[in-house]
Amino acid sequence: MPDEFTLREMRSIKTLTGLLPGQIEEALDQGDLDIVLALVIISAARAGKKVTEETVLDWTLSEIDFVDEPAKPKKKVEDPTPA
Repeated sequence: MPDEFTLREMRSIKTLTGLLPGQIEEALDQGDLDIVLALVIISAARAGKKVTEETVLDWTLSEIDFVDEPAKPKKKVEDPTPA
């Protein structure tokens, strides 16, 4: 599981699973397949591949292999208020 999700990814997780960010780890521990589905879709997107929920639903758990990814550089948010 990534160390951190983008806001877009967190929104996708909530849409697909109904889970809030603080509930993800517990859902994984309990074997919630909706969070596995969401993580597969997010992981594929991070790898530059688009997969749909319908496609992933036809995979078996043995066909899914998560690997570590390098950390992303942090983005700088500038204050839009003029000084």
